[in-house]
Amino acid sequence: MLTELSSQRFYIWMRWLGYVALCCLVPWLARGEPRTWTDKAGRQVEAEFIALEAGHVKIKRSSDGRTYLFPVESLSREDQAYLRKIISESGKTEAVQEAKPFEGLQWPRKVGLPDNYDVQVVKEDNATNVYIYRTPNFEFHSDVKLARKVVRDFGKIFESTYAAMQVFPLKWKPHPSEARYVTRLFKHKQDYYDAGGLPNSGGVYFSSKREIWTPLASLGVKKSSSSYTLDDSDDHGTLIHEITHQVHHDWLGKLPPWIIEGMAVYMESVPYRKGEFRFDKRKVDEFDRLQRRGLFRMVSPEELMTMSASEWNSNFANAPDELRNYYLSAFLLFNYFLHLDGEGEGRRIYAYVRAIESGASDQDARQLLLAGRSYQGLTEQIKDAYKREDIDL
Repeated sequence: MLTELSSQRFYIWMRWLGYVALCCLVPWLARGEPRTWTDKAGRQVEAEFIALEAGHVKIKRSSDGRTYLFPVESLSREDQAYLRKIISESGKTEAVQEAKPFEGLQWPRKVGLPDNYDVQVVKEDNATNVYIYRTPNFEFHSDVKLARKVVRDFGKIFESTYAAMQVFPLKWKPHPSEARYVTRLFKHKQDYYDAGGLPNSGGVYFSSKREIWTPLASLGVKKSSSSYTLDDSDDHGTLIHEITHQVHHDWLGKLPPWIIEGMAVYMESVPYRKGEFRFDKRKVDEFDRLQRRGLFRMVSPEELMTMSASEWNSNFANAPDELRNYYLSAFLLFNYFLHLDGEGEGRRIYAYVRAIESGASDQDARQLLLAGRSYQGLTEQIKDAYKREDIDL
């Protein structure tokens, strides 16, 4: 859920290097004696083998008993051979395969509408004020009659956001649970608030209903003398934010709030115009202005990465003035892991998402993001990375 939030526009130069995919998909326990583990960079740790989980090895460090999760591909050839031996001796059928190149997150230059984009009028009942319209993947329930052209124009925002999520290189694999995603449209903002929309918000996604609720004004739809028209010059950031939540519904219960909200603000930062997102034209914009006016305070990565959904949501009531800081901080952290961490190829965030997808806990998968760094060490690397982008945190 998001109150009115300006789009943050960032342009980050992207590079691609390599990664490995493993086929160990089922977690299983096979504890061993402590041994020295070595990664491909030559770093070593004394630890006990715990399990293989979704292509990652889980080990317990001998010095303090802490557990860590590392991609098997990051280990030395000797350690990978050791894991193959364990699997073979256990009688399991899983196999640790030799590394294959990972070419980095492959970003699209631009994303547009599907070829089959069109609008279908399903129902227009003046007696009950029920009006239903459909695009290929969305269904709109309005309390006022709308011209097909107007629905076609604002429907582009929904369909292009969905298209962008389908090709987003983290491979979220979004799909509607039913035939289409549903959005309820309200003629007046007060009707939206009276029905249960958040005060001072421009739209909200109700995960329990799997529906977006939004006043027509938030779509840029305005009443003229005799009909409704779309002003496409309006900022659609809030709506894009909520659509991003809607198409990620199946991930909302699996991911921490900093990724859920960071992802939604990230999509706001991608320039959008008339059914097209331009990933190749992201640039510094609103963030610099906020910095110069002293209106932004970066929330620490440790606080963000360990914050529960209930703690995040409590900010709406307990610290409303801090909301902008939390949303922008989540975006900066998410953006860092996508474009600035390591070699800039998104290796760790991709590994994190795949681990979560295969059933790993956030606590375990988070170790893939930290990669042996303390939160303080990660914080310093984030500050240094953004400083190179002329952003002083």
